[in-house]
Amino acid sequence: MNTASQNLAHHLVQLQKKLQHDTDYELALSYFLEEFAGDKQFIDRCQPKESLSLLSLLGRVAARAMGRPMKIEHFQALHLPGFGFLHGSARAEGRVVLFFYFEAMDAGLMALTPGLKGGTEVARFRLESSPGGNPSNN
Repeated sequence: MNTASQNLAHHLVQLQKKLQHDTDYELALSYFLEEFAGDKQFIDRCQPKESLSLLSLLGRVAARAMGRPMKIEHFQALHLPGFGFLHGSARAEGRVVLFFYFEAMDAGLMALTPGLKGGTEVARFRLESSPGGNPSNN
């Protein structure tokens, strides 16, 4: 648990594989929370990154999950240099937003808690096909 920093390349590949599962996106969320979220060495290697396109996209994903417009606040994105990986958090009208995104595969995951029915809404997303493009360009 929380050992991603011990072998980042391996753990990022495992996270990518889980993110690509056909239907169970929660596998990726669980893996991220277990291996990355509490790993201080991993967090310390990351650098703050402004990403307006990612912020905008998360607002649209949250709105779709909740069935109504959602304002994203307290957005914080962190970039892991050398790996093309971003992750972070935000708030959406009192709900917690967690996300991660792989630049090379243009795939990410957002979790919104509590969701529409009280649990966690989990959604995959792509940024390249969205207005604003890749977060590296911001």
